[in-house]
Amino acid sequence: MSSGDLTADRRFAYAQMLRKDGDFAAAAEVLAQALELAPRWAEGTFNLAETLVDAGRKYDAVPVFEQYLELDPADSMGAAVKLALISEAKPPAMPPAYIERLFDEYAPRFEKALLEKLHYRAPQLIKEALDECAPGRKFARAFDLGCGTGLAGLALRERALWLGGVDLSAAMVKGARDKNIYDDLIVGDMTQALRELTNPCDLIAAADVLTYVGDLAGVFAEVRAKLMADGLFVFTLQRHDGDGYVLGGEHRFSHSRTYIESIAGGFEALKIDDAVSRREKGKDVPGLIAVLRKH
Repeated sequence: MSSGDLTADRRFAYAQMLRKDGDFAAAAEVLAQALELAPRWAEGTFNLAETLVDAGRKYDAVPVFEQYLELDPADSMGAAVKLALISEAKPPAMPPAYIERLFDEYAPRFEKALLEKLHYRAPQLIKEALDECAPGRKFARAFDLGCGTGLAGLALRERALWLGGVDLSAAMVKGARDKNIYDDLIVGDMTQALRELTNPCDLIAAADVLTYVGDLAGVFAEVRAKLMADGLFVFTLQRHDGDGYVLGGEHRFSHSRTYIESIAGGFEALKIDDAVSRREKGKDVPGLIAVLRKH
């Protein structure tokens, strides 16, 4: 996070103390002073924009987020997400560089946080859904989208003769690789990985990863193209009870059941049920568990 200027770094540190104490107006002023000394500092610029939002000046934050995007076009800190929340827009997906950075930093504490704090159970939901919709079925080739550290892979391994996985985060893939349960692992974008699969699959799973994509039509099209006839697509989502999909303040997308049904052409819905795959702030997060079969 260093700016390369010692005085700017000291002012940044002081601004963080002010933010921690809730004095966002003063923190924004000190950050602006720091950026006068280091005007090309992307992380400092993003922090100023966030602080302006915290100070109740979200529209003043817009040009600062836009300035950050000029400094970091890949958007590794997620300014596009912040701008979408301010404007109430619906971006098609999270910036890949943001997801990569987020989970690279999260990887060391990922499983502990998910299992102990968030009561994460998406892999269990997927296992139970497969037991219900395809009891006893073994799969020749299964592919785990957004495999993370391999928690869903553990649930899939006994059913799959070959198991592959993909994740944007190299640190998360390392965690999956350490479990020694995958036959192949890829660091990269899941739609691109699907496109480049040389052999079709009869099971594709997505445990709690489609929450980082708003417009799922492209993902569904790639899954459909890479599934054998009678192949299954099993996934969890956060549930939105209106129409389409929405972006929440927690930087995750929620999708409606009707939206999923509207983009599921070429599939038979074996199961689309309400489910809870995680908790946030002590409350269940409404979700969906779905199993689709390719015609």
